[in-house]
Amino acid sequence: MTATIENLKRRLVEGLQVVTGEGILSGSGHLSARIPGTETFLINPRFAGALADPKDICTVDFSGKRIAGKGPIPSETHVHTAIYRSRPDVGSVLHCHARYSILLGLLDSGLIPFNREARIFADGVPIFHNSHGINSAGLAEQMVEALGQHHAIFLRGHGCVVTGPGIEGNCISAIQLERACQDQLLLMSFTTPKPLADAARGRVTARLENPYRAWPFLLYKHKVKSKTKIRASIRTLEEGEHY
Repeated sequence: MTATIENLKRRLVEGLQVVTGEGILSGSGHLSARIPGTETFLINPRFAGALADPKDICTVDFSGKRIAGKGPIPSETHVHTAIYRSRPDVGSVLHCHARYSILLGLLDSGLIPFNREARIFADGVPIFHNSHGINSAGLAEQMVEALGQHHAIFLRGHGCVVTGPGIEGNCISAIQLERACQDQLLLMSFTTPKPLADAARGRVTARLENPYRAWPFLLYKHKVKSKTKIRASIRTLEEGEHY
């Protein structure tokens, strides 16, 4: 278990660096990862995530109590505890204040699955209409009820919350959501976006569980690891295999 936790901490720090480099996180926002087989998770402390090292990562139980790490933990840790308690399928949670997600979340029309980035959210991205920071268990439970079984939710005027099966896939989902929001707002300036004909395909979870193309590229792009280390960790599909 110690090795598992240390591995998760390292990957969490890498994820924080990637989403910061992509403009998803700034000085605020938080990324977490469930510790398998337990009612605990890891989360970055309450300072800019890009500055965190593995030793800074805190362990929190599902009641929101910090049980390891110096802290302080984010005031909106309730977002993570509420989701992990209600969604056993979720292995990672991200809350951010990405610019275009905030803007699109102000529109009643919401996200339209009109391109590849948006298609993984074809089941919809609901809008939570409370713009306050989710810093209480009550507000967090309301947000989780609005989230339902969806993969992400807009917090009107505040940001968004994105979930995924693991750290890497979750970060990729958040990046794709922000790009989809930006593209939709651009498209709306001169026409009306329409859903893709095959948008109902939705997300392919296996691609997020092993993002063997997207994630290595992001690690390289943001100089998180050397090319040698990145290539050594790639788990490609067998020739002819696809999902």
